[in-house]
Amino acid sequence: MKKPSIGIVGGMGPGAGIDLAAKVISQTRAGNDQEHLPLVLYSFPGDIGDRTDYVLGKIRENPGTAIANILLEMEKAGVTVAGMACNSAHIPVIFEEITVKLKHPGSSVRLAHMVREVGSCIRQNYSGVKRVGIMGTTGTHVSSLYDLLEDYGLKTVNLTDAGQEMLHSAIYHPAYGIKSLSGKVSEKSTEILKRTCRSLKKRGAEVVVFACTELSLALQQPTMEGLPVIDTNLVLARALIHAFAPEKLGPWPG
Repeated sequence: MKKPSIGIVGGMGPGAGIDLAAKVISQTRAGNDQEHLPLVLYSFPGDIGDRTDYVLGKIRENPGTAIANILLEMEKAGVTVAGMACNSAHIPVIFEEITVKLKHPGSSVRLAHMVREVGSCIRQNYSGVKRVGIMGTTGTHVSSLYDLLEDYGLKTVNLTDAGQEMLHSAIYHPAYGIKSLSGKVSEKSTEILKRTCRSLKKRGAEVVVFACTELSLALQQPTMEGLPVIDTNLVLARALIHAFAPEKLGPWPG
């Protein structure tokens, strides 16, 4: 039955989509089951190529094509507002492919932009902050995705190439990486994340953005090494609620 609903493009990775759905639920004002918002989670991981691999030229097919097709399928089920549980899916070369593919058939789905929502969130909830540390995949790093925060009067603090390579291993390494362990975090990855955060703090970061949904999936905590942590899935969940039914949005948990 087609009913207006919130849509989540999952599978990037699978746990991140579930995490985003859970945060939509946790951030919704509801006194019983029936007061929660209608939600469609579409998680077909094998359909969407790795976003970082595409940005680095390791695969040829733009993942944005598959994501757009998924959004069109969800729209048939009634989805009116949607979000993607993946930071690197917002890299311009991918995000623009999605918007072009949606425009051609005349889709009316409103697709939230995770990075822009992070900028709005920081301005609203961390008013004195000017320098934002970025912890994400190498795809996000080389694309300068989070430079969009400059539109919100924020300066990004990035890692050195060596620091970024180390952080990327905490996410992707086949033996100890978060993706390889299905969202669990190994002792080695935990130490890398802490070391990364300390590095960003030394470089002037006042808050740190977990600019990879795998990070907040593994380490759900409000601070790290004394810095407030911005959970991008949490920010996006709240943006989806606000876009769909603003009166249902609970207070900022920070």
